[in-house]
Amino acid sequence: MVVPNKPSTDRAAASDQWTQHCLDRASRRALWWTLAAIGAFVLQFFLVFVLEWSSALAFVLLIFAAVVLYLLLRRKPVRLPEGEPWHFAEARWEGGRLVILGSPPLLLTVRLGPLTRSRVSRHRRVWLVPPDSRGHTFVTFRGVPRLFEAKVFR
Repeated sequence: MVVPNKPSTDRAAASDQWTQHCLDRASRRALWWTLAAIGAFVLQFFLVFVLEWSSALAFVLLIFAAVVLYLLLRRKPVRLPEGEPWHFAEARWEGGRLVILGSPPLLLTVRLGPLTRSRVSRHRRVWLVPPDSRGHTFVTFRGVPRLFEAKVFR
């Protein structure tokens, strides 16, 4: 099965193939981080209680496991608005915020890494779900299989 490299605008975002691909990748990434945290905890448990070897490594493994599990448990599930499709728009960065060009322009606060930020600056294309009543929305970019939570900046 070939997965497209951008969302389609002709169906609801929740049932889009691109959206499902992004959500599947996110759940696999969470699973691998969970397995890494469990592995680190088991290894530190083995080092301390079976081998009776206490060192900074055991402490670092325990802290790693705790931080990863804390961050994973803190994550909120992605809840796309029912029936809303993805909308294509042009965008640019302005003062650390993503400006969706339109009438009127929409100013979004979104956390992106430097590689994704440079991709947006280069291509100036974005797909977004219309914001809900509280100003929450999701954006995605061509070739970046991830859904980014955004908030309308007022």
